[in-house]
Formats: sequence, C-alpha cells, structure tokens
Amino acid sequence: MRLALLMTAAVALFTQNLNAAPAAERRGVMAFDYRRSLTPAELAWYGQFDLLVTHDPLPRAHVDALHARGTRLLLYEWSVAFYPSIAGTWHRALPRSALLNARPLRGHAGSLDADAYYYDPVSPQHVRERAPVLAAKLRAAGYDGLFFDTTSSESVHPEALAEFTARHPDVTYDVAFARFLRALRRELKEGVIVTNQGYRAAAHILPFVDYDVSESLITRPVKGRYVLRPWYDPGDEWNSISFLMRKLIAPVQREYPRVRFVHLNYLETLDQAAIARIVAIARIYGAEAFVAQPSISGGTLGDAYFADLGAPRPRVESTAKRTAYRFFARGLAAANFGTVPLSIPNEARATYENVATRETTRARRIVVAPGTAVLFRRR
Repeated sequence: MRLALLMTAAVALFTQNLNAAPAAERRGVMAFDYRRSLTPAELAWYGQFDLLVTHDPLPRAHVDALHARGTRLLLYEWSVAFYPSIAGTWHRALPRSALLNARPLRGHAGSLDADAYYYDPVSPQHVRERAPVLAAKLRAAGYDGLFFDTTSSESVHPEALAEFTARHPDVTYDVAFARFLRALRRELKEGVIVTNQGYRAAAHILPFVDYDVSESLITRPVKGRYVLRPWYDPGDEWNSISFLMRKLIAPVQREYPRVRFVHLNYLETLDQAAIARIVAIARIYGAEAFVAQPSISGGTLGDAYFADLGAPRPRVESTAKRTAYRFFARGLAAANFGTVPLSIPNEARATYENVATRETTRARRIVVAPGTAVLFRRR
C-alpha cells in the first residue's frame, strides 16, 4: 500500500511539472520501452514522443501522465502466433481448427525457449473475433493502439506455413491476414496501428496501418554485439545500408506516402553520437529512427530525435564513394563511409551545429570524417 501511494505521488508530481523537462525543437515520433514501470524522469522523457510502444500495459497512472503530455501508448502484439504460457481467455478457447500447429513450435521468429501456436488467419475466430478482443484489451488498459511484431508470412514458422498452404491452397497467408487487419481498422477508427516489417507484404498490410517499422537494417548482430552494417558492399548488397534503403524501403515509401516509416535498431551502449549516426541515416532516406538496447529498456537519451530540420531537399548520393547527404530547410544529415573526408558545400554560408557534440561551423565547406554519419541543425 505504501509503495502504491509513493508511486501515485511521484506520478502526480510529474504531472504537476510537465513543463519542467527541457523543451524539444519538435516531438519525437516513436519510442520503445518494454519495462512494466517507469520513473518520473523516464515518463518526462518519453512524454516528448508522439508514440511509446510497451510490451505490457503500464500502470494506469503512468498512462494518464503520458497522455497528459500528448504521448499515445501502443501495446505489443505478436502478429502471427501466441505463447500459451501467457495466453488470455480468448486464446485458450480457440478450437484446433483456428490453429496451424497441433504440437507447439519453437524458433524461427519466435522464442527458442517457449512453445508457440500459430493462428490460422482464415478461421472465423481470427477474422471476426480477434479484432474486438484486442480493441477491448486496449480500452481496459487505456491504450491508443497496437504494435504488431514480426508481420507477414515470412514470420510464420515453416511447419505452420506448410500447414496453411495445404489447408488453404486458394489463398495466400498475407491475403488472409489482411482480412483481420481490415476488421481491426474498423474497430480502431481513431486508434493507431503499427506493423513491424509490413513492407515485406506491403500491398496486403500497409493499406491498414499508420506506421511501419523496419528492424536492424542499419545495425545488425555480429558475434554477440550490434554493429553498423556496411554502407555498400558490392559482394553482398543485401547487407548494405544504402542498398536496403534504396531498393527495399524507398519504393514502398513512394507507393504508400500516408504511412510513416521508422527504423528500429539496437546498440549495447547508447550515446549521443551513436544515436545521431543512426537518426542521420534514417533522415537522409526520408524516415525516422529509434535506437534501443537489445533488452528494449532504459537508454532515455538522444537529442537527435527532437531535432527539427524542416522540409527536406533532394538527396545527394555516391555509391562509389560510399557517401550520402541531404540538406533540409533547417539542417543537414550526412553519412560518409568512404576512406576520405566528405566535403559538402555550405552555399548559404549558414552556421551549422553538430547535434551530438554541439560544435558549430560556418565554413565554406562542411567536412564529415570517414566512417561516420552526422546530424546538423542550422543556427
């Protein structure tokens, strides 16, 4: 009881001092934190974002405090399957015909250590019941929308997908899943729907969502730690940041301009410069970014999220030199993964400030050292 009173008092103090946190140039777009409780300082920081994704519902006092700050809350939902160990009443009542696997499956996009059962998206339970169940769950938690992790048929365990194909030879998995998304969109008329990697089946998924998240396209795990992908590797283009952005993401951005794209990437240790590098790359290619630790907890820093660069101008890119940059009305994002410094003409002779270091320059040419990406705001 005493702990509950202390938590309530702390959140009340945060709510009374909403303006105590430093004013951002603009609101951040989307943040992720999978802990079940946040401190008042963390609530203040996340209150600078339009959206916050959590794995489980936060305490109602936290939800109210974030809403007061203008932040909408999104609840994590595994798109294609569920774990019976944490299943709800609806899941436990599903008949065998509504599932693709009779025996539990592990691995693929799911946990290696937990049993999972995959939905049959053609089943009437999935088409008609899942959306109302999720909408009721959001109302009970006071949340505003859903974040669907590992979307599309590529995230379905191969055994379960083989069963789907054998059971429904006349319809593809993604076409069937789209029927559920259409029903969910009707349920959440004012709500927010976010998918993870919906671009993989864009025609079936993106018409129903507000945001799509890519995961680990800028950093990737190598020998137990996360590192930047190569900017351009001619021997493995699909492991190249610039190739993935131009060939995988950009066409979908053009086709679905209403959908906003956010790049979620991971680093073991967060600092201003590392976050700014990833945000700069995302901004060069017309998207947003968030950088989390692998546990998706903590790490409440990153001024780059709130830098208001203004309207974008055309991107300038050289695959051969492994460089790209983009001016904005009030800033510059630049990446140099070549072997020599990148020299960018400062034609307006404006003053630019490095968002991470706060160093300023008004030189005729803005120089970016090899092996990095930088975000500048115009002063």
